[in-house]
This record gives sequence, C-alpha cells and structure tokens, in this order.
Amino acid sequence: MSDLRWWLQLARPYRGAFALGIVLGIITVASNMALLAVSGWFIASMAAAGLAAADMNYFTPAAAIRGLAIARTGGRYLERLVTHDATFKLLTGLRVWFYRQVEPLSAHQLSGLRSGDLLARVRADIDTLSAVYLQLILPVTVGVVCVAGAVAVWAWYSVAVALTNLALLMMAGGLLPWWVARAGRAPGAQSVAIAARLKAQLVDMVEGLGELVVFDAFAAREREVAALTEAHLDSQARLSRLTGLGQAGMLVLINAAVLASIGLIVPAIRSGAAAPIDFAPVVLLVLASVEAVTQMPAAWQALGQLQAATRRLRAFEALRPAIVEPETPRPAPVDHRLVFEHVFVRHTPDTPWALADASLSIAPGERVAIVGASGAGKSSLVHLLTRMTVPERGQVTWGGAPVTAYRSADLRAAIALVPQRIYLFHATVTDNIAVGDPDADENAIIAAAKAAAIHDEIMALPEGYATLVGEEGLRLSGGQIRRIGIARALLRDAPVVIMDEPGEGLDGATAARLWSAAAARLSGRTLIVVSHQPEWVARCERVIVLDRGHVVGDGTPAELTDSCAEYRRLTRPGGCLDSDQRPAPGASLTLP
Repeated sequence: MSDLRWWLQLARPYRGAFALGIVLGIITVASNMALLAVSGWFIASMAAAGLAAADMNYFTPAAAIRGLAIARTGGRYLERLVTHDATFKLLTGLRVWFYRQVEPLSAHQLSGLRSGDLLARVRADIDTLSAVYLQLILPVTVGVVCVAGAVAVWAWYSVAVALTNLALLMMAGGLLPWWVARAGRAPGAQSVAIAARLKAQLVDMVEGLGELVVFDAFAAREREVAALTEAHLDSQARLSRLTGLGQAGMLVLINAAVLASIGLIVPAIRSGAAAPIDFAPVVLLVLASVEAVTQMPAAWQALGQLQAATRRLRAFEALRPAIVEPETPRPAPVDHRLVFEHVFVRHTPDTPWALADASLSIAPGERVAIVGASGAGKSSLVHLLTRMTVPERGQVTWGGAPVTAYRSADLRAAIALVPQRIYLFHATVTDNIAVGDPDADENAIIAAAKAAAIHDEIMALPEGYATLVGEEGLRLSGGQIRRIGIARALLRDAPVVIMDEPGEGLDGATAARLWSAAAARLSGRTLIVVSHQPEWVARCERVIVLDRGHVVGDGTPAELTDSCAEYRRLTRPGGCLDSDQRPAPGASLTLP
C-alpha cells in the first residue's frame, strides 16, 4: 500500500470534513480570482461608458463584486475552521492508532527503542503527517480546479491566451514543484531523521542529567546535541533555499504569463477579435491565478518529510504482538501457585538465552528472593509473570493452567508490582499513590503510605498529601520515590507482590522500618523480591539463584551457603550480595 493510500485509509472517518474543506477552499480561491477579474472588467467598462457618454447598469456588477468579496472572506474563515478542525481530529486518530500499534507489543519488542525516539514518533512524526492534507491534498486539488476554471474563462476570450497560460501555469504548478520535490526529498527525509535523533538525545540527556554530571559525561553529550542541532539547521537551510528558488521560479513564470497574455490579447483587440475592455479581466485573472498555484512548490517539497515520517510510523505495522490474548479465556485464577517448567527465553533470535531450561515452583504465601549477577535472568522472570514477554520454549502455569489461557488483564490484576524504575506523574502525592487502586479512599491511601514508612515524610512536605511531586518526582529524594512506589503496590489488594530492587536508595534503618511497617500488609501474600541487597534477601525464607539464565540454587540462605557455589560467590567480599559494599546509613555522595 502506498503511503498516500495508507494516509487516506486512516483519514476515512474524516473524509466528509476534508471534502467540505476542499469545497470551501475552491470557493475562496475562485471568489478571489473572479473578484479581481470582475473588478477589472467593471472599471474598464465604466471608463468606456464614460468616454462614450453611454448609460450602464452598474448595480448588477457592483452587487456581484460585493458578493464575491463576502464569499472570499467568509469562505476563507470557514475553510480555515473546517480544515484545521478536521486536521486536529485526524491527529487525535493517528495518535490513537499509534498507541494501538505500540500497546500490545512486549517489553522486548520495544527494548531497542529509546524513549525520546518514541516521543518523536508520537509527536513530531504525527504532526508532520498533518501537512498531508493542509500542505499537499488541499492546495493541489484547489489549484487544479481553479486553474481549470481560469483556462475556461481565457478560452472564452482567446484560445491562444488560454493555451499559453495553461502551459506556463502547468510549469509553475507542476514541473517546478516536481523539481523542488525531487531536490527536497533527501534533505526533507534527513531533516525528519535528525529531528527525531535530536529529540531522543535531549530526552535522554534530561532524564539522565544527574548521572551525566556525576560521571563527567555531560560535556560530551552536550557536544553531540550541538552537532545534531547544526546538522538539523543545515538540512532546514537547504529546504529553505529550495523554497526560495521555488517561489522565485513561480514569480518568473507568473510574470511570463502576464507578459504573454498582454502580447496575445493586444493584437486581438487591435484586430477587433476582442473588445478593449477585455484587456483588464484577461490580464488581472492571470495575476489572480497566483493564489491557485503558489502553494504547490511547498506542497511537493513536503513529500520528502511526509514519506520519511510515514515510514517511521508504519514500521510498527510490521511488528506483531508477542502477547496474544486467548479467544476463550479461563476465569481469573483463584489458586496462585506459580510454576516455571523448562522455560527458555531470549530477547532476540540471535542473542543468548536470558533464561535457559529454568524450572521452579512458588507456592501461595511464600516469600522468595531471586538473586544473581546482572544479566542472570531475574528481570525475565518478572516479565514472564506480568505477561510482558512469552517463553520461546517451555511454559509458565498459574493455578495449574498455562498463563496463556488467561486474559493478561486478569493476571496483572492479581499482581502488585514495584518495578525497578518508579515513575511518578506530575501530580499530588495522593494521586501518585492512588495509581495502585484508583477507587481507594483517603484513609486507604494513608494506610498504604504508613505501611511503606513514608507517611511522616509526606506530612512534612509543604502541602502534605496534596503536594505536587514534580515531573518524575523531581521534588522528592530517590528513597521517597521508591517508598511511594511501594505504597502504590501495597494499596492493591493483590495476592502476589513482586518487588524489583525495593531497597534501592534506602539506608539500613529506613529499610528496617519499612519491613516492620509492611509486615501486616504482606501477610498471607506471595512475595517475590528481586534484589542485590543482603538485608532484603535475608528476610525471605527461600532464595532462588540464577546464573546466566540457569537456576543453579534453590533453598534457604543457610542451605545455599553450603551447596551453591554461585551463591557463595555472590555473598563473598566484593560480590553483589556483600553487605560491605553498601554505603553506611546516612552516608552521602558529594558532587563536584
């Protein structure tokens, strides 16, 4: 399917408004062209009547001129109103379409896409597609119809004038725009690509500003952004030069049409084939036709940007969701026994296994810690339970049935997740905790905050629970953000609680208070803790050890110390479970 047909298919729900906008555009431009031609004819006729001392009915042409002026002004207003309203509705539809393409995709399918690039596609690329109608379809259609009407009028006066102007206007509205479009395709596509990369770099730089400063990498990233900015400005300058050349060529061709019309109509007037008063409407109609073709060079030049933006968006059509919902799902599970049976998972077909022949079982109400070095497969286990990915071989069962037999929404409703990266919205503390259960009342939210050992610190904020936390929790510390995420999870009445690095940003004393406060909330629930911190692992009666995707240990900490070499390696000095690697409570990092 061509890019234009794809766009027209998405625009189908709004075709009535788009068609009305084209009709209004034709009325507006045709009224303007007729207004100038009729005004010229009227003035010339009045002058001729005055010289001949003859009577003339000026009421009818005066009324026509007023009517055309009103039609031009009203048509322009209505055309802008209708076309822009339809375009905004189309943009909404395009963003909904894009969300529906992205939402079913698994975490692994999106893992190679940076957040800034995704933002560029949903904002900049979709905004670029709004130009398909406003800068391409609308001006080209209006221009073709209005030029055809003008040629018919010229032919009524002189066939030679009509054919000459048709040739010159076709060059101005067809050949010249084709050349501009061909020359602008490469810089247009380059501009879209560079703009997307620039947005991605800027988003990454803002999100990782702290790390960039700490590791003295901000200057290098700043130079990368500056280089992309220069490249973007360069591509925009090339497009601007092409636009200028197109506009200059347009003026040359229009002036040539005016001179050609004069050169053809004057001899006709002298020979008596045309009346003297015909000079004004013929020549002025040529000048008025400028509006019909003046937008075409820019319209065709936009093709490069439109095609590049369309390709970036349509790339998601080729991705098929890895998570497929069952046609006849089982009822939501009541038994929450979790079993992994010889599970194999990898991110892409050419990468090593993230999990290889992993088998384990977690009984309802168990407290299990999952440990291992970075890349051992811990996050893959979490993704399998939350239905963010599927095993390539083997299966995961929940309550005795494969997880593929349930609706993903039913399984996720049974899970309270504390992800490794807590996202806070630019909203109040109450609103951010209520994400865990939007129907929870104020008392339940406060109780969850107390269970996460964050209530007192919330009350110390300027407006307590009504305090705005800032974008991504800008006004809070890392430990406070972590505990609000834990409060969000504890607010959910879910039988399975998964905590990925729950102690990140917390000192030992705060972690102890949190465990003590959350004990009642966690009682009777299955708790799965993914952590590198020994004090969190020690609070679980069972530990599962992963090494390069394999389950190499499963038992109590004491049993694993005797039987599992990988567990001993993790807990020895320098290992990721070595308590001496953690900063002392109250220690701080001093920035330069």
